[in-house]
Formats: sequence, C-alpha cells, structure tokens
Amino acid sequence: MKNAIRYYYQIEVSNLKYENHSYLFDSYVLLEVYKQFDFSIYQYLQENGYPVYQIIFNKDYQYITTIDEKNYVLLYVPSVSKVDFYTLENFQVPVYHQKILPWNELWMEKVDFYEKHVTTMNSEKIKQSFFYYIGMAENSISFYQLIKRENELFLTHNRIDNDFQYWDPTNFMVDYRARDIAEYTKKLFFDNQLQYSDLFLYFSRMQFTDIDYLLFYTRMLYPSYYFDCYDKIVNGDSEECLTKYFEKREAYEELLRSLYISFSQFLFMPKIDWIVDK
Repeated sequence: MKNAIRYYYQIEVSNLKYENHSYLFDSYVLLEVYKQFDFSIYQYLQENGYPVYQIIFNKDYQYITTIDEKNYVLLYVPSVSKVDFYTLENFQVPVYHQKILPWNELWMEKVDFYEKHVTTMNSEKIKQSFFYYIGMAENSISFYQLIKRENELFLTHNRIDNDFQYWDPTNFMVDYRARDIAEYTKKLFFDNQLQYSDLFLYFSRMQFTDIDYLLFYTRMLYPSYYFDCYDKIVNGDSEECLTKYFEKREAYEELLRSLYISFSQFLFMPKIDWIVDK
C-alpha cells in the first residue's frame, strides 16, 4: 500500500497502520468506501467553512482511487474533535427542495434482504438473535407508517459510531434531523455514556416538534446497530461486536419504555404493546 500511496498521491509514507478497513499515516486516513457518496455535499461544506476533513485528490484529480479493486478516499485529518450534544446542536444545515426515500421502504427492503441472507450464515449468535431484531425493525416500520412525516430536511450522517465519522465527508447524507440525534443516542447508550437529562435538554434547545419526537422514536426502535454488526460479520469481522447489544438488550427495552412514557405526556404515541405492557 505504501507504493500505491506514493504513486497516486506523491506522498512518502514511513509508518503505516491498518485499522477498521482504513490506512492511517501521519495526518492522513486512506478510507475504504463501500458506496457512492454525494461529493456536492462536501463541496458545499468546504465552501461554507464547515469543519469537515479535507479530501485529497489523486494524481488524476479524482477523489476516488481504486486500488486492488477496492475504492478509497484520502482524507487529511489533523485531529479528531470530540462530538457531544452541543456539536449536534451547532451543526444544523437545512436542505431545501429535496426528497428522501421514506424510511419504511428502505427498511422493508433491508428486512427482505436479511431474511433471505441469514440462511447462509453460520454464526450461532446471529441465528439466536436474528428474529428478535427483525421484529424490532418491523415494529419501527409500522410505527413510521402511522405518523405524518412532512418535515424539514437537513444534512445528517449515515452513522455516528465515533467522533471521526462526524467529520468524515463520505458519511453525510440528507435526512430528517432526528436521524443524527437518534443514532448518537444509541451510540451513547451502548457505550454507557447516555445522560437522560442531556438528551431532553437537547430536545428543548432545538425546539423539537411532535413530528421530530416521533421520527426520533421511530429511529430508536430501528436496530441499525445490529444490522451494522451483521454486515461486519459478513465481511469477516468478529462476532464480538454483538456482545454489548445482547448484554444490554433488556436495558435498551427499558430505555424505549421510558422514552415512550415521557413522550406520551405531551403528544400522541401509537401504542407498541410489548414496550408499553411489559
């Protein structure tokens, strides 16, 4: 890989480290990308001074470099800034005149795919847990279909599993603002860092509407973390990523119940029997 970096970017590399499907050296990350991302979002953020990592073009002035049949983007990463609720609050970039594919349609496609694919899996942990999380996904689909969804769109992130991802220009997308806070809340919960008071302070400061709350809850119901781990196992990673989700399954159900009760005090929440009546 050192020779490839020298050839495509004219950068001499001495110490090269491979971590999480990326190559790290000096202040750079050669990041493997698995799907197309919207380069125009990166251009907009750069032109307007938002603090995202800089994309380094290769010798052909292309931002995607194919090496050994894998696609990479080289990012200049001088430091990784800490992400917290205030970061999410201050990074609000509205997007106008654009539509998104409804979550329920995307999730139904995923459920159909995973139900077919799981028959090829040898993982006992996957087999033992699969239908529980498929059930959660189906609940989130049903919940989403019961709520009105006319709402503003913003620049958001595909995932916020770590601080690096928040500033990664390949990780941006257009969606409801509830997406980011829901994914960030899941991360904090499973990392034992979630403070309920901080979450509700965020809701208050951002003046969440009823639709915002319902979209947030829908996204909390959807087990994106489980399917992300499923995909990692398919790509050869360890099953260990499932452990913390299994260990905190009941605690996560209690979080969903607490949020449901809290939100029900000031808005109508479609009933979810296994959460409300447990």
